[in-house]
Amino acid sequence: MFLRSLTLENLRCYERAEFDFAPGLNVVLGPNASGKTTVVEAIYLLATTTSPRAGHARSMVRHGEAWARVAGVFDAGGREFTMAISLGDPSSARSGSKTIEVDGRQVASVREALGRVQAVLFWVGELEVVKGPPSARRRFMNTAIGQTSLRYLDDLARYRRALRQRNELLKRMSRGGEDGRMLAPWTTALVEAAVPITLDRDQFVRALAVEAAVLHRRLGAGSEELRVCYDPSVALCGDETAVEAALYERLEQTHAREMERGSTQVGPHRDDVSLEVDGVDVRRFGSQGQQRTAALALTLAQARVARGRTDTEPILLLDDCLSELDASRAGAMLDLSADGQQMVVTSACCPEQLAQRLDDAHVICTGEDDGARDD
Repeated sequence: MFLRSLTLENLRCYERAEFDFAPGLNVVLGPNASGKTTVVEAIYLLATTTSPRAGHARSMVRHGEAWARVAGVFDAGGREFTMAISLGDPSSARSGSKTIEVDGRQVASVREALGRVQAVLFWVGELEVVKGPPSARRRFMNTAIGQTSLRYLDDLARYRRALRQRNELLKRMSRGGEDGRMLAPWTTALVEAAVPITLDRDQFVRALAVEAAVLHRRLGAGSEELRVCYDPSVALCGDETAVEAALYERLEQTHAREMERGSTQVGPHRDDVSLEVDGVDVRRFGSQGQQRTAALALTLAQARVARGRTDTEPILLLDDCLSELDASRAGAMLDLSADGQQMVVTSACCPEQLAQRLDDAHVICTGEDDGARDD
């Protein structure tokens, strides 16, 4: 799969802009505040229906406007299709609504759009997957698995609903205001959703670990070995039945603490992923260079795992990562576009390792000519 063209209207600094893309390496060059990050953000929005840097759709709409629109034309093995997302309503002042179209037809739910476009993003915020709290790594797993499995997203929605209801009940019980017998149905619902989530995460991280270790070495880490392991809140000890039994047992063991704190202490919402370089916790003790290389290896490995699961090559979106890598690592990363994958790289300058590859790249320059303005 690759992106052929992208149209932006009233998105952040753009009034209107159109960009063409090519298979392989695409380089978006431009000074700071010229809209480079917005280009990759827009592609990621079409793939996931969410922005990696916006908590609300309103923040993506150009200042002074009520609506914004992103549209992309994609090629999936010779079959062309379009995706479009509109934020807000051109006929009113409402800027919080979102509508999604596939081939010109508005879809009824986000679920109908997810999975049509595969994209993986690395940007400065992606270092959180290594440096950040466990929630950042859970979010990474949810996004990665969710792009290839709608069933996983359904399980996640069921789990979150059961967790919310169960926690509300625990809070009331801790104050003596609710019969404890009401807890059992929500515990059952929680476990039924938690089991497939746990097994899916385990399978994903196992595949991710293999790819990440290879890419980590390819990115110039030398003899350093990256080890990625799933760290669930219950020990994995076999099939679905065994995981279910383990979850019930741990919930029973932590019940006193649940009553004390008024919240569920065991489940996928407590999972983590451990990351080690040569046996050392890279989150706590890794250098900046080790953390950047590990984060990039995870992102690239996510793309390879997705390709293995869907038989579709995801689009790699790499926002301003060249400035975060030394010359050898940056060169090794850019060489990955020779594998046939579409890669969109943004950069404020043209370092030597990038300049050497421009003859074989499709170059896009952002600035006043494309409808952007500095904010």
